[in-house]
Amino acid sequence: MRNFVIIFVFLMVSSMMMAQGPEPLSKGKMAVNVGTGFWGLRTGFMPIHAGMEFGITEDISVGYNAGWRLYSDGWNHSLFVFQARGDYHFNTLLNLDKVWDVYAGLRIGPAVMTAPANYPDWLSKQGFNFTVDGYAGGRWYFSDTMALNAEVGLMGLFPDIVGPTPFINAGLTFRLN
Repeated sequence: MRNFVIIFVFLMVSSMMMAQGPEPLSKGKMAVNVGTGFWGLRTGFMPIHAGMEFGITEDISVGYNAGWRLYSDGWNHSLFVFQARGDYHFNTLLNLDKVWDVYAGLRIGPAVMTAPANYPDWLSKQGFNFTVDGYAGGRWYFSDTMALNAEVGLMGLFPDIVGPTPFINAGLTFRLN
């Protein structure tokens, strides 16, 4: 517990010292996100995701996201998504420190679900589908080019692929310029 407190204090002091340091994703900036997470009540491998974002204005970014989830509910199947994303960044509105980036957005695009031949059709829509995910997230820039990120949201808002399913993602963001 003592080590946790020491690390927490170090991170907080570091972030305060960097208050005038890096700027979050803004106009003309690009960032790459990679990570993993948890989703729904599924068992099996944690999902992986990667994507890129481009700052359009100080408060809006667009980009893409690719993700893969392999899970086992007795049937062993997977879901692959490739989605466009659009985010609104609340930093200006909330007057946040430059080391923080708080945003919310939507991802929209195709999803392909694979399953064994004997998988019951009523459990899921197998094959090619279209999905919309909603999420909120944040980043903490601990250096000029790197940040820790986390997102929480619902995948499959429309149409219903596996039912609206909650997810949590976490990973790293690398700013490219």
